[in-house]
Amino acid sequence: MAHDVFISYSSKDKITADAICHTLEENNIRCWIAPRNITAGKAYADEIMDAITSTKIVVLVFSTNSQGSQFVNNEINIAFSNNKPILSFKIDESMPHDDLEYFLKVNHWLEAFPHPEKVFKTLVSDASKLIGIEKINPKIDENVMEKAKNGEFNQISAKNEWKSLIFMFTPLYSIGLIYMGLSAKMKKITIQGIISIVPLGLWIFYYFIGSRGIFHLNELAASQNAIIILWVIAIIFVLVIRKDYSFRKTIMNSVSDDDDLFNSIMNEYGDL
Repeated sequence: MAHDVFISYSSKDKITADAICHTLEENNIRCWIAPRNITAGKAYADEIMDAITSTKIVVLVFSTNSQGSQFVNNEINIAFSNNKPILSFKIDESMPHDDLEYFLKVNHWLEAFPHPEKVFKTLVSDASKLIGIEKINPKIDENVMEKAKNGEFNQISAKNEWKSLIFMFTPLYSIGLIYMGLSAKMKKITIQGIISIVPLGLWIFYYFIGSRGIFHLNELAASQNAIIILWVIAIIFVLVIRKDYSFRKTIMNSVSDDDDLFNSIMNEYGDL
């Protein structure tokens, strides 16, 4: 989907980023924001590069958190190198330093601390001017920040959500969990992967045993059906009891060799 604005932000400032995205799109300004617009199965770094180079402007949610994010620094570097206007939405009292100070010193700033919602009207007006579709009377929801805090603006697209849900019931899902857990030395994630792959191993075992005629067909079918149920329960355990569906929505990419994607997932969900 073509877009006008790329939103760059730290995952710790997700609430503000969600509110900004919703506000801009309510005013017919098309946004690209991760993870919503990440295409499942594609290289994370390539997706980010393409999104920035094809955008009209970049809106940066500037804070202490974003200043300490290597991913945000990389995004702003790419935007600067491609001569993209950068509109900084400043949500705390910190000031840019190091690379960000160099990239942002000649760009547009909006002081949005301590009440960012009061600056959304100016944000829409300034962003629309920069992309050439000036909004005279922008629509602003006074409760947008509260709605963002309540998680009303779900960033995951339906396309990615269905792909991820299907992926959960394949062996690659379990392999991805085990890989992430072992690589990051996180026992909980490794155990989740083992729990979800054990039923598959049992099903394969019964399949080969059954092919040699050791079990009666009825017994074999009953055993395999029980294992399928066990597999579904294992998936539900990881999905519902562990309460980390967002991690599941991006785990499919973890079986790739994309270090940027791996690090991004671990920064976002490493405290599970």
